[in-house]
Amino acid sequence: KNARMGGGNAQKSATKRAKNAEKAAKNAGGKSQLATNQKAMTLVCSVCRTSFMCTMSESNLRQHSDSKHPNKTFQECFPTYSA
Repeated sequence: KNARMGGGNAQKSATKRAKNAEKAAKNAGGKSQLATNQKAMTLVCSVCRTSFMCTMSESNLRQHSDSKHPNKTFQECFPTYSA
């Protein structure tokens, strides 16, 4: 009687571990958005040097200039801004 009964899951487990290790190595760089967000911070207030994302609307930028720098104009705060 050389018939084997059942069989272990050791091979399946080892294969799964190997595949997961490959997957982890491939994603080692991570999926963090922080670096991309930092690159998008291209609008800078000339008065206080606060950075804003390039997708910031003009109304939000105006709100910043009005509340933080009431004695300055919008153009003085964001001279490079173009709609």
